[in-house]
This record gives sequence, C-alpha cells and structure tokens, in this order.
Amino acid sequence: YLEEMICLEGRGYHYQCSCNGEGESIYWCKDCFGTEMMCRDCIVECHTSHPLHRIDVSLNNTYFERISLKCLGLCVQLGHSPGERCLSAKPASDDGFTVVDVHGIHEIGLDFCGCERVQIHYIQLLHARWLPATTSEPQTAAMFALLEMFHLLSFELKVSAYKFYHSLAQRSDNTGINPIK
Repeated sequence: YLEEMICLEGRGYHYQCSCNGEGESIYWCKDCFGTEMMCRDCIVECHTSHPLHRIDVSLNNTYFERISLKCLGLCVQLGHSPGERCLSAKPASDDGFTVVDVHGIHEIGLDFCGCERVQIHYIQLLHARWLPATTSEPQTAAMFALLEMFHLLSFELKVSAYKFYHSLAQRSDNTGINPIK
C-alpha cells in the first residue's frame, strides 16, 4: 500500500501525455480519475467542463505546486456549451471571478455571454448551478453542491458558516501564506 500511495502523490506511472509528447507532461489533476500527467494544452482541453478541478504542476521534477486553470489559460464561457466561445463575450469584472466549491475557493477566468439571446449575468450563473453573491455585477458565486453540503453539515453537525468557510480556505491553501478572501 505504501509504495502505491507514494506513487499517487508523485508523478505516478504515466509520464507521457495523450497528445504523444507535443508538450511537456508536467500537469496533474488531483480530482480527475487516474494519475496521468498531461501537457498544458491537454489539461486545459480536458477541463473545459471541469473548471474547478485542482491542478498541480511538477517543478524541476522535485515537487508539485498548485496552479489554477486560469493561469493555464482556461476561461469559462457562460451561456454556451463547454468549449464553445461567444463572439460577443463580456469578461467578468477585472477578469477575476471567485467560485466557492467543495474543493475550496477558486479564482477563475469567466466570460458572460453577450449574444443577442443574452440573459442577465446572474441568470447565466444560475444556469451553471452557481449562486451569485449579488445580482448586480457578480464577482463571486457558490456552487449549489457546496450549499447542499453546508446545509447538511449545519443541521447534522451544527457547523457554523464561519468554520465551514475557513475549512474551505484551508482546503484551498493550508499553508496560511495567502490571505483568505
């Protein structure tokens, strides 16, 4: 068991990306099934439908460091199918949008749909099952799954919203170096 657990925390058994080595396979998703290492392009392509997964990058083949999909170039497009771009996309304010999920607190790139069939921004977020923090110019949202989890924990374990949020912040970055938003 120990050898397998150590392997799962490292580079695993798969060193080559499915694109046959066009890019360096240094990225690993902690939330996807499997232990495959991928190149930048493949990890972004695989996560167009999973923009809140936690990605680690292997630095100098010695250790892993957390990196956001936003830093890798992924931008979530609301109002369209995953992977489809809007010709009249409107970026979220200052290109910084925060989503709180059961895996932690994520900073993502987000574009709202600006097509002729456009809906209000908070409606586009609700269609993605993200509850916006405000109805005017939202910059933060919580996933419905997170709200369901908090609902259950608050009734069964009497967890306060403060404790729940801080546990999510620690799950995002347990070093305490980066301040909690």
